[in-house]
Amino acid sequence: MRICRFVPVGGSAEPRLGLLEEGGVRDVTEVTAQLPSLRWPLPLGDQLIANLPALRPQIENLAASAPLIPRDQVKLLSPVANPGKFVCGAGNWKHHGAPLGLMGFMFKASSALAGEADGVQIRWPDRTTLHEPELAVVIGRECTNVGEAEALDYVAGYCCALDMTLQKEMEDYAFCKSFDTYGVLGPCMVTADEIADPSALSYRFTVNDELRGERSFGDLTGSPAQLIAFASSAMTLYPGDLVLSGAADVAPVVPGDTMALEIPGIGRMVVPVTVSPVARQLATP
Repeated sequence: MRICRFVPVGGSAEPRLGLLEEGGVRDVTEVTAQLPSLRWPLPLGDQLIANLPALRPQIENLAASAPLIPRDQVKLLSPVANPGKFVCGAGNWKHHGAPLGLMGFMFKASSALAGEADGVQIRWPDRTTLHEPELAVVIGRECTNVGEAEALDYVAGYCCALDMTLQKEMEDYAFCKSFDTYGVLGPCMVTADEIADPSALSYRFTVNDELRGERSFGDLTGSPAQLIAFASSAMTLYPGDLVLSGAADVAPVVPGDTMALEIPGIGRMVVPVTVSPVARQLATP
């Protein structure tokens, strides 16, 4: 199952829930009426992700009769609406030579969340923004201190991810990673039952059709299962939390660039880079 969130081109800005297919999207928003009614204080975690196993039969039934909306008539948002946190792998590729756990994790504010249609909107155009193409693991059930052998049982699905980062000078990495739109997910969340071994996945990443990286996630120092186990030894993970693989291909992008990240088995997202409409004003001589 390939779950997406979208808005129709030229239509209402209210996000819709859909299933992504090769030719387009089938609208299954009706199923969200079955989500529990919540009152403050709200439970931690994304409620769609938390209730997905129970909702799945109805999603499939709705999709079977829903008309196909052509892909060019929708704008794709982040497939996960309410992640509690981004847990970002650090130095997690074998060629980095760092054992898993040496650097722990870096973190990104959940308000950095964006989808393919949002693009990356640069707020500080006088500073350098770096791309980091990665695999996102979406946690499906609350877990803490789980072992590597059982870690993937707690996964709801997988997405393409761009962990954008302001090039660090004096700031902390959590700040540099937390600008609005610096956590891009898409084009959909492929449910875990379709991905037998996430370490067997690979990616191809381009900027303006120029190849910037082509790698196998089998070359991670810490596999997705190991990342979940290690993270959960320190913190509780909740439905919708995102564990990012860590990056091997890091380089600058500028407004006007177009990034494309493809992970066979998950999909391809095309993400434009623009200047944010609320970018800070540059001093003029």
